[in-house]
Amino acid sequence: MQRRLVIVVVVGFWAVMMATLVRRWLLDVRPEFEPGTYRSVLTRERRNYQWRKGIYFPGKKGLERVGYTQTVFHYRDNARYSIHNVTKARVALPGIFDAPVAFDLDVTATITSDYRLERLSVQLDSTPLKASGQGRLVDGNLVVRGTVNGQEQGPFELPLPKGEVAAQGFSPLLALPPLKAGMKWSAAVVDPFTLRPSRVELEVLRHEPLIWDGRRYNTFLIVIRSGPGGLLSARAWVTPEGDVLKEQTLLGLTLVKERIPEGGETAKDEPSGNGN
Repeated sequence: MQRRLVIVVVVGFWAVMMATLVRRWLLDVRPEFEPGTYRSVLTRERRNYQWRKGIYFPGKKGLERVGYTQTVFHYRDNARYSIHNVTKARVALPGIFDAPVAFDLDVTATITSDYRLERLSVQLDSTPLKASGQGRLVDGNLVVRGTVNGQEQGPFELPLPKGEVAAQGFSPLLALPPLKAGMKWSAAVVDPFTLRPSRVELEVLRHEPLIWDGRRYNTFLIVIRSGPGGLLSARAWVTPEGDVLKEQTLLGLTLVKERIPEGGETAKDEPSGNGN
């Protein structure tokens, strides 16, 4: 009888432990490896985290550095997150404008403690136009309204499932979990020039080598598709751990990861890193 009781206790303990582990895997670990979700972006390692990329555009001497984009992930005391992106660039567009076009973009998203978008703010100050917009999650939809050159725009709506990312800046890649070939997901993107939200599809294709900061990386190639039937496409090179080293955006810009200077001061105007 005593032996049988011991066996029951051991089996019961084992069952409870296994149930706990399975529950933890389903609720805590698994969502952190689903790309395109705030749960996968806002890990403990990124509670107070930032990245910066130089912006490159074709010029007379090949790709020339024309600005930078920087995103800061800030964890607040109330368990909310704010994700703040600043993008500054001056791009020469031959035959369109006499002087280089200046872009000053500021996008801030507030994320709730259960990893859902609460609100999104977009401010664009550029040579051709100025835009200001606010986005909120309403009944499962991202609703954006604002003004472009003083004219009211919206409300525009786009379905945004619980916990899905709304991209910031000129890239749909905020941050990524560890990757493997064959992964597919989507992200909502708000066009800073029109304030219209749309969806892009992303897929991890294969391994490709990339030289960054003098070191060779065996990165994953990600294809980003947009428009009817994925007519428009762009590419990104990401380490297996999810670090985006280089990206060719849908706007024709090339983004290359840069090391953030001491104190996080503004990047210098001269090129930093290799944009080729």
